[in-house]
Amino acid sequence: MLRERRNPLARRWIDRVRAQLPSEHALDEDEVLDSLHLFLDELVTALEDETPLRGVGSSVAQAHGAQRHILQRDIADVVREYGLLFDAVVDECRASGSGPFAPEEYARLAGLLSRGAAEAVQEFAELRALELRKQSWEHFAFLAHEIRGPLQTARISSHLLRSGTPPQRAIEVLDRSLSQLSETIDHALLDARLRGIDAGAALQTESLDLAPLLAQTVDDARPDADARNISLTVDAPRPLAMTGDARVLRSAVGNLIRNAVKFTRSGGRVVVRAREGIIEIEDQCGGLREGDEQKIFDAFRQVGEDRSGFGLGLAIARQGIEAHAGTLGVRNQPGQGCTFVVTFP
Repeated sequence: MLRERRNPLARRWIDRVRAQLPSEHALDEDEVLDSLHLFLDELVTALEDETPLRGVGSSVAQAHGAQRHILQRDIADVVREYGLLFDAVVDECRASGSGPFAPEEYARLAGLLSRGAAEAVQEFAELRALELRKQSWEHFAFLAHEIRGPLQTARISSHLLRSGTPPQRAIEVLDRSLSQLSETIDHALLDARLRGIDAGAALQTESLDLAPLLAQTVDDARPDADARNISLTVDAPRPLAMTGDARVLRSAVGNLIRNAVKFTRSGGRVVVRAREGIIEIEDQCGGLREGDEQKIFDAFRQVGEDRSGFGLGLAIARQGIEAHAGTLGVRNQPGQGCTFVVTFP
């Protein structure tokens, strides 16, 4: 039956996958059919084998797991695909009148598909673990790089003080270095906390007024704005009541405001506006290159010419906002600037 009715069987399986696993809709149908036919070939060979059950489809099943990892599918969906294939085989048997089959034949089929699923999941899990190790190393290397720069500048300021340079200049350099180090550590701590939330830890939520929180984050960014003659204003009517984790929200919004100040041209302006459920942060950075609108939210990525900033800032801001069931996007006006839009439910 598997040999003679593989095309309608494949069609039946694809229809089931698309109906029950919506995340699979983007899969290329020709590619899916090719790999399924290869898997059915191995399945037929294994079913005809009279030796004890040895598993099926090592190469095809592993390739299937690897493909689903590349496409960022859920590991549970990988397992369900094999269950849906078993259901499709049973239904095709009924529809074609090929049965009835003996219970031991169904048991052998189920066993082979289970082994195939196990092989696919193992490959998926190994690739995922490798990816997580790589991300951890990149994260560590990035933090080390971000800390080393300000430390080196602090050492230079210390040398300037010892050499008799007017202390005001050395103190300015030292203050800037300490500020960068403090920001880096704050980002790292918030990132660690958000990773904990992703792993199941709870936000420390409370009822709060967003307006004074915004005013405080604007005040924190004002020294940098004043140093570059940037107008920094906030328009947030009181009260703006919501429930959230004040520390996470302050860090997330603070990242957005500091980012806006940092990339706005000298003498420009940054405006923070808020109303119920929405925060907008408008800058005059000159706009993004086409296609960078989503790249800027990737961890470790900096798309501006000034690469002195912390490449986790916008990624952490998005994480913190999404932890509150909110969204973060950007409206890009090339040649003028960007408006970051935070939306809460």
